[in-house]
Amino acid sequence: MKRAIFIAALLLSSCATSGKFKSTMDSWVGRTADDMVASWGPPQSSYRMSDGRQVLQWSRSGSFYMPGMTTTRPVTTYNSGTVNAYGTGGYGTANYAGTSTTYLPVQSPGYNIPMTCTVRMTVSPQGVVTSWASQGNHCVN
Repeated sequence: MKRAIFIAALLLSSCATSGKFKSTMDSWVGRTADDMVASWGPPQSSYRMSDGRQVLQWSRSGSFYMPGMTTTRPVTTYNSGTVNAYGTGGYGTANYAGTSTTYLPVQSPGYNIPMTCTVRMTVSPQGVVTSWASQGNHCVN
């Protein structure tokens, strides 16, 4: 399971980074909320605070499918018995015992990893973005 999560993180990080996300988000500070709405579309929710500031919130979600992995499982067979041999020289009997191991493929099931990101922009009473915050496991770009 840890290996699968590591692989997922590696795949995701090869295309997007949280550092680039932070840089992009920082670039919105000082710009107007109208510019943000024009670029991102209307927020999914907003809240007006008592001091006149406003918090605008955008969220996105999806999932990443992690395919199952094939491993092998050893199966050991124990063999024992008696062998009889007849020939012109007479008759012989021998006991034998041994093992053989085969490896059977075992497929683990795939699963979806939920991916979310919520961004909250704080906007001054004058309509200027003053700060931002994010949460989730997919706040990258």
